[in-house]
Amino acid sequence: MSILKQIKEQVSADIEAVLEKSKKKPVMDEKRGQEAKQLDKQMKLWKETVKKQQELEQYFYNEWQEAETMLKKRKEQLVIAEQSQATDLIERANFEINGYQELAREYKESYEEQRERVNKLEEKGRELYFLKKKMERMKLTDFARAEESRAESHASKWTYYAEENDEFEAYEEDKSDHEPRQVLDFDKEIKKLAEKQENEK
Repeated sequence: MSILKQIKEQVSADIEAVLEKSKKKPVMDEKRGQEAKQLDKQMKLWKETVKKQQELEQYFYNEWQEAETMLKKRKEQLVIAEQSQATDLIERANFEINGYQELAREYKESYEEQRERVNKLEEKGRELYFLKKKMERMKLTDFARAEESRAESHASKWTYYAEENDEFEAYEEDKSDHEPRQVLDFDKEIKKLAEKQENEK
């Protein structure tokens, strides 16, 4: 078997391998695309959930602070009622103090529980963020590999065509005929002329 025939068969085998690899690429692209859509859907759902949970956290906090404010106010009013010996006001103040104490305690517990819940959701969001970044990297890596396969395929086809048509030598000759011309260095040429004139004096 001649060397040219061996090269021809090797190039053909390489091309077939590249084409076979490219046939599998759409399946991978479809899988990546489905995974990306699912992740985007999950991210959207997560954002909506976090927003609602944060609003609920803020609500519990506001109610807790309002209960604390009213508790402080009723305690101050109780002192005034006791100083005035206003029995009805004293009873009402004590009743509301007990009520606001209970509200403050319960809303504080709800707020702390909700804050922990939001922290866990935010942590899950960071996990989703890094997962999305990882999937983007994998997608770009697949794209780069596909582009490399296409480039190799085109290069192999061109190499085979050039060898079959003896165009390598013509290409080299054409390349040698078009060497880049030297760019004129103005300062250097002026310096040469000045030195020449100086020597002629």
